[in-house]
Amino acid sequence: MELEPSHILEAKYYSLPFSSLVEKYPILNAFLISVDPPKFDLGNPKVLSMINKYLFKEVVDLDIRVPEDFLIPSLGIRHAYCDFIADRIKSNKPIIEIGTGSSAAIALILAKKYNKQVVATEINTSSIEMAISNIITNRLENKINIITSKGEIITNLISPGNYSALVSYPPFYDADLTKLEKKRGWKGKQSELFGGKKDGLAFAKQLLHESFQDTYIDIELVSLMMMNLEQIKELFAIIPSDMKTEIIQINAGTRRRFILLVYR
Repeated sequence: MELEPSHILEAKYYSLPFSSLVEKYPILNAFLISVDPPKFDLGNPKVLSMINKYLFKEVVDLDIRVPEDFLIPSLGIRHAYCDFIADRIKSNKPIIEIGTGSSAAIALILAKKYNKQVVATEINTSSIEMAISNIITNRLENKINIITSKGEIITNLISPGNYSALVSYPPFYDADLTKLEKKRGWKGKQSELFGGKKDGLAFAKQLLHESFQDTYIDIELVSLMMMNLEQIKELFAIIPSDMKTEIIQINAGTRRRFILLVYR
């Protein structure tokens, strides 16, 4: 199994430059720390949340809200992920999203832009309430069904049937509670950062295991967004030998994310 990415996607092509965003939404001028080129204090969660709000509205025509101290979804990475998956799947069967979060951003993009039916799961009660609110606000109740998890990932949670793809941007950090207490920078709840398990990688491993072991559910393409290739290398150990794998790299400024694809 190769660790070399087969495709490299640039998140900037799935988002909008700050210069264009400020021109379209002058209200953002008040939050600039530099005008030429326009720069924001992205360590301020309230500023970051406002920027993302207008990015989602302008680029994918979605109105998205996120509760304070919850994970703020980056548009470019998620949009690139959805675009690639929508292009790869060959059927109109529903898509499963494991862990939709309070924004339900991936489910909303898949439903709105790519006209997909999505079954999305979530464990955090507050996240579920906001995700449902976002779905209703965008009038996509007929496209997205939220399922409440009480700790289940796939087995005993997802209804038996055939699905075109599974997508997940799972928690992938070590279980470090100090990450929940940061005063600046990105925020997130325990379920969003490390899944309430030993660490986020344990969650991803269990997700992969269940996606192959549940004989009542047939998923054509399983995909996980991971932080680095070392994590994917660990996941390779539990992928059945008769499955094909592929890695797609997404560049977002200095950040890198990697989509692991698993299929027959």
